[in-house]
Amino acid sequence: MVTVFLLNTVGSAVPSSGPSPGPAPSSSQNSPKAVLDLHNMYRAEVGVRPMTWDKVVAAYAQNLVNRMIADCGLIVSDGPYGENNLLVSDTNLSVTDAVKRWGDEKDQYDFKSNTCVGSFCNHYTQIIWGSSIRLGCAKAICKDGGAIVVCCYDPRGNLPGQRPTGGGNQSTPPATPPSSAVADPPTIPPGVNNFPFQLGKKRNGILVGSIVGVCVFLSGLGFILFLCWRKGKDSSLDEISFDVSFRDEFGNGMGPSEFSYNELSIATKNFAGEEKLGEGGFGSVYKGFLRDLNTNVAVKKVSRRSKQGIKEYISEVKIISRLRHKNLVKLIGWCHEKELLLVYEFMPNGSLDTHLFKGRSLLPWKLRHKIVQDLASALLYLHEEGDFCVLHRDIKTNNIMLDSTFNAKLGDFGLARLVDHEKGSRTTLLAGTIGYIAPECHRTGKSSKESDIYSFGVVILEIACGRRSIEPRYDEGQASLVAWVWQAYGNQRLLDVIDKKLSEDFDLKEIECLLIVGLWCVHPIYNMRPSIEQAIQVLNFEVSLPNLPSEMPVPKYNIPNTPTIKISEPCLSKMSITVPR
Repeated sequence: MVTVFLLNTVGSAVPSSGPSPGPAPSSSQNSPKAVLDLHNMYRAEVGVRPMTWDKVVAAYAQNLVNRMIADCGLIVSDGPYGENNLLVSDTNLSVTDAVKRWGDEKDQYDFKSNTCVGSFCNHYTQIIWGSSIRLGCAKAICKDGGAIVVCCYDPRGNLPGQRPTGGGNQSTPPATPPSSAVADPPTIPPGVNNFPFQLGKKRNGILVGSIVGVCVFLSGLGFILFLCWRKGKDSSLDEISFDVSFRDEFGNGMGPSEFSYNELSIATKNFAGEEKLGEGGFGSVYKGFLRDLNTNVAVKKVSRRSKQGIKEYISEVKIISRLRHKNLVKLIGWCHEKELLLVYEFMPNGSLDTHLFKGRSLLPWKLRHKIVQDLASALLYLHEEGDFCVLHRDIKTNNIMLDSTFNAKLGDFGLARLVDHEKGSRTTLLAGTIGYIAPECHRTGKSSKESDIYSFGVVILEIACGRRSIEPRYDEGQASLVAWVWQAYGNQRLLDVIDKKLSEDFDLKEIECLLIVGLWCVHPIYNMRPSIEQAIQVLNFEVSLPNLPSEMPVPKYNIPNTPTIKISEPCLSKMSITVPR
């Protein structure tokens, strides 16, 4: 069951039946008044007239989120209202938190010309600045543990030929929205009522209309059947191409092995619910036992309904199969006979986040320090030691797995990309998870070594502080982990942020070093961050600690000159931004 929040007109969020996974956000932060006031505050700053809340538009937004719940996928509507979609990293984020993200675009908006500098407003979700006068929003809690917020606008006010949603390259001419929920009755022209004559014309009209209707219906049916046949044919060709590509690449026995569906079904007890280890945005993971290899495995079932899931499946197999390192999760095999399945080595102690945030066990300091070193070793291999530079693009505690002796291994390479070492910086499209994404990525639309380092720094701070990077339940000054730790550093009270569960059982020199390296890695200005080699040198006390500013710097950005900024195919728009589990 999920909880769906519909923003109603009395100023509170009304949940449907079903438990909420975690504390609910303040109702005032989901109320129409709060959302409307925030929108209008941003609009006032750029001289745009205010909007009003509209129940019809809100109901339309609610219908959209109901269609998105299954896999948190972003659905582009063909209806009369322009919409903005936003995947959020936590079920507790409110709708106003989503609006604040969209409000950043006001800095790029030119009210006089109703344009955005460098087409930046097409970057991802876009506030409809120019002509919209009605607003309606809704929020849904998704089955994979994240949330999605949709705000709809009337009139759309989007740029000519462009969708107000920024995900992908859809373009649909703006539809003219209705001015009200009920259409006006047709107007009957005045004239003489010659009843018999009109009746005859009516019968002729019915006959002609019926013939035309049947012809149109048969033509349409034939066209649909042709499309279905063509789609099936194309799918078969894609499947053949898929098979040939994989078998050519891994037929030499050097890569992961191909398993039959029957083998993996038996290994997982037909993918029984009690064998499920977890669930992600594009599929579920099950524990299995391979009799021939006499070993436990983790089997990831990827949804064939998700185009992004298929892309991640292919990327995972092709990239991780090239990698060999003790601190990377090993891909044992694959199968796409009936389902898209990936087979990994089994990690008995699960993911790091379950220990840090969910109370699975209390990780002592020495173990936490070693986990950081293991992760740094994996990142050094990915960035510097292979034939290609590998950008992981989704480093987070959920993707750091722990084996039976708590050795850390980085996994989930579905979003990873191979790039030349010379082009390792700022060359590939943006991906990642909210809370771990470097600030410059929202402006450039690209991932880089530096953005991987930023994610690494966030994980370091989470390990030392024992809390998530974003905690909306906390006061404003503590909601962002990075800002909170930096403020403590500036006030020379760095020890205040250390995880209280450690009960002061830690090495003071090591934890101070870890926190400062973490801040260094999350420096808001990307070229002020260390390389992974430099970070390791400081962590090993081979060089002195860096001197960081007492206040967290504010980066300055140059707007790209490119006419559009394209976004990569996986999750916040289709930017490949996922939600934590």
